[in-house]
Amino acid sequence: MSTTRVRAVAALSGLSAAAALVALAAPANAATTTRAPSSTAAACDRTAWEAAVQGRPASFTAGARGGDYLWHDAHGFHLRVTHRGDHRAVYTGVITASAAMRLDPVRLERGDVVRLSADRRTLSFAFVDYGHIDGVDFHTDCAASLRVGRLHVGNANLPAWRVYLGSKERHPAAVPFTVHRRPAPATA
Repeated sequence: MSTTRVRAVAALSGLSAAAALVALAAPANAATTTRAPSSTAAACDRTAWEAAVQGRPASFTAGARGGDYLWHDAHGFHLRVTHRGDHRAVYTGVITASAAMRLDPVRLERGDVVRLSADRRTLSFAFVDYGHIDGVDFHTDCAASLRVGRLHVGNANLPAWRVYLGSKERHPAAVPFTVHRRPAPATA
């Protein structure tokens, strides 16, 4: 197993190098058990976030432009990575929410890692991609904001122009960036 990969997972997950090695050796779904959402949390999934992250990117498919794709819809948040060609690319990053999260892995293979911190507010990921799709769906249990950071592809920082947000595939101004939930409509 690559020393660089072990160090990357250790750094993004807050684990020791030895613990990261164990995490990398475990099946991708080993630590991804999620609790069923409360009715309040399920309702929050349907509540819109800022327009920039709403809706699935229309052009997103396996082998699309390389980078991180992030969007929200009535089923929660979705993070996917892919790139052109079939060479190996390791995408890593950290997402922190203002409330607890739940997660469901998507198309992960051996060596891919997605973890929640003990307080369930920080999601760390390391996806080894070969031009297909790796990712995670996650639910924010009524968080008001998400902070996305420490995005890398290999040992390089992932530039903002390789982060695609929502249906219009907008780019954040910079990495790290924060997205906010839309305020609830006023009731009469």
